[in-house]
Amino acid sequence: MEKIWQGRFKKKMDPEADSFNASISFDRRLFKYDVISGLSHARALKKAGILSAAEEKRITAGLKNVLKKEAATDFSVYEDVHSAVEGELVRTIGPLGKKLHTGRSRNDLVANDTRLYMMEEVTAVKKLLEKLMARVVLNAENNASVFMPGYTHMQHAQIISAGQWFLAYFSMLKRDWDLFDFVKNRADRLIIGSGALAGSNYKLDRKLLAKHAGFRNIAGNSMDAVSDRDFILDFLYACSVTAAHLSRLAEEIIIFNTTEFGFLEIDDSFATGSSIMPQKKNPDIAELIRGKAGKFFGRLTAGLTMIKGLPLAYNKDLQEDKTLFFGSLDEIKSILSVSEKFLGAIKFVGEKTSKQLEDHFMYAVDIADYLVKKGVPFRESHSIIGAMVIYSLEKHKPFKRFEKEELRTFSGKFGDDYYSLFTPARSLGSKATLGSTSPASVRKQINDAKKFLKRPAKKK
Repeated sequence: MEKIWQGRFKKKMDPEADSFNASISFDRRLFKYDVISGLSHARALKKAGILSAAEEKRITAGLKNVLKKEAATDFSVYEDVHSAVEGELVRTIGPLGKKLHTGRSRNDLVANDTRLYMMEEVTAVKKLLEKLMARVVLNAENNASVFMPGYTHMQHAQIISAGQWFLAYFSMLKRDWDLFDFVKNRADRLIIGSGALAGSNYKLDRKLLAKHAGFRNIAGNSMDAVSDRDFILDFLYACSVTAAHLSRLAEEIIIFNTTEFGFLEIDDSFATGSSIMPQKKNPDIAELIRGKAGKFFGRLTAGLTMIKGLPLAYNKDLQEDKTLFFGSLDEIKSILSVSEKFLGAIKFVGEKTSKQLEDHFMYAVDIADYLVKKGVPFRESHSIIGAMVIYSLEKHKPFKRFEKEELRTFSGKFGDDYYSLFTPARSLGSKATLGSTSPASVRKQINDAKKFLKRPAKKK
């Protein structure tokens, strides 16, 4: 099929170069959005006096018909999605279809289509995030009374609730949701009217174009508008951060599932076996979630590298943005979906976590604060507990088994109430700040999370 730009050329394009140049294999997924752009453009052309009312009506009906027949379209004969929509429109309504491209360029059209597509798909990503967040909250609620070690530097630190552990990931995912919301708002800008780079010679009503295409904002500078791919980078960054968060979660599940830890069990339906070792039960799903994160980082780096030296305005390099965008989009949706199901297939093993709580050093901060409440300055209290740790290690004697006489060698402030410090419930209950691992705080975090997930939908 003849190219829509063929008029200036004497020769046909070399077949290999033509194939290398074509984008129809991946940008065909923008078909619906190219039609939406066309429908709004037809209205603007009518208002500008380029199309008569009858012509606009025929083009509109033709575009709707083209969209209905998308599945039957032979995309292989077209160079890109824009030529496909235009070609199918001409086949449907005749030469009149050629008037639709008046006042616009593929440069502003592709940016317009991609933004429309992104806005719709980001909404889908946010819904998947919400579903995953709901699963995390459910797990937090079910495990609020399970006590486990909290870690810093992968060393026992303080006792926490498993519910608090899950809620830490809810906080990450909520930030991811906010980030995708930001991405959608940044993408929400009409580009049509920018032309190839300098604007249009026709008085197109861009407010009308924006309204009927579904945009709330209009891009300002025409040169920036056709070459701006920040919204793609925003999306790639949001996917990368979300993938990093899920990779952290997967890593902890992998660690907690090891024989050495044994904190978690993974249901058989989300594990695999070994081809040689019959006893094995491998956390492959978690490992894949962790492993795929690198692909998102790679796409973000590729996107940044692609635009870093591009002169204004449009350059063909920008065609590559869609493979990066589509690849990350498909993968983030897959990972979010499988992660939600996977989190429903894990459970904490209370006996294993309880065994770890016999490490009385995790009460060190509680003991230090015990002395503070009895008038000992914290820095002095810190030193006292440090000395007790050395003594405990040398004598192979846990804190709870210290005799009263031994305690008094460290501080005369120790009393009989010292021995009541060594219960997980008391340790958690002593936490007084919002956001802490205390039962009251965990309940509040769960309730706040539920309120967010049940909030009324925002009006468009």
